[in-house]
Amino acid sequence: MKKSNRNKEKPEKKSFFHSEAATSTIIGAVLLLGIIFSVFAIVRIGYVPEWKSDAECSHMNDVYEDMADLKSKIDMMTVVLASNPNSSYINSSNPSSYALQPIMTVPFHMGGGDVPFIGPIKSSGSLAVNKDNCIMGIVVRSPSGSMLYNKSLNCSTITYNSQNRYYINQNFSYECGALILDQGTQSVMTLYPSIRFSRTPNNKYNVSINALRVFQKPYVPPQVISSNKGCSLRLTGLDYVRYYDSSKVAGEISQLVLTVSTTHPEAWKQYLKGMVDDADIEPWDYSLTENKLNGVHFISLTFPSKLPSESSSKRLERVYLSETVIKAEPGIGLS
Repeated sequence: MKKSNRNKEKPEKKSFFHSEAATSTIIGAVLLLGIIFSVFAIVRIGYVPEWKSDAECSHMNDVYEDMADLKSKIDMMTVVLASNPNSSYINSSNPSSYALQPIMTVPFHMGGGDVPFIGPIKSSGSLAVNKDNCIMGIVVRSPSGSMLYNKSLNCSTITYNSQNRYYINQNFSYECGALILDQGTQSVMTLYPSIRFSRTPNNKYNVSINALRVFQKPYVPPQVISSNKGCSLRLTGLDYVRYYDSSKVAGEISQLVLTVSTTHPEAWKQYLKGMVDDADIEPWDYSLTENKLNGVHFISLTFPSKLPSESSSKRLERVYLSETVIKAEPGIGLS
């Protein structure tokens, strides 16, 4: 009797790669990888640019705080130098003078906008001292129109230019005591200089101007640092100079002409107009003009717009002009 198992056929051995289970596993793995890569692609294309833009926007806020801190510390230096009785003999052309020189340091966040694990690359920026020019001119006239005083001050600038990858580039300029934000299409003054128009009890006006000059040696190129790391700016107060006080000189004053040459004419024009309007000066009592010569913009404010002989309704009582001189030295590293 034959064994029953002899007639049974042996089962056919199937390769793993030809089995239905293996095929399902491979297809599942491919689909899972496709889903993962799709998610990464969606995040990379749809979300990372927005996250990077938000991070660079936050960095721009940090830079603005740095520039505002710069102006605040220079304003404090002005108070210290103006209150120092020996400040009048400090030689602003000699920054190694042994007289009182307040020193402060302003840290700058040069680069930012990095997102951990996803976009670790930082944007960068450049910090420059005396790269741009800003000149302020003051002319005081008598009732007859003759010139009583004429002064031109080369104020220079401290600027920060961003080099963002996603967020709009912003340029900050500290010039003549004002902080200006420029986004390429327009500029706006965010912090104001020390220029004041005030009305007296007899309905006349006092004008006080304190210009800010960044010390620079002749024929020395501007100091520029470009980095995505930390940086600092060392400030040294050199001098506070009292140039002109109409109450202490002979001659009746009648008209003031204030002229600013700048690369940000919109900001200065908007500020000067707002300042005289806030002093309740009517538009017909002052003249605000803009001229351009050899690529340089000149903003001129004339007050009053007419001399007394021309029936002007406004009068000047006093004009005071001073200047704060500081030295700015950029360096590597936050401090």
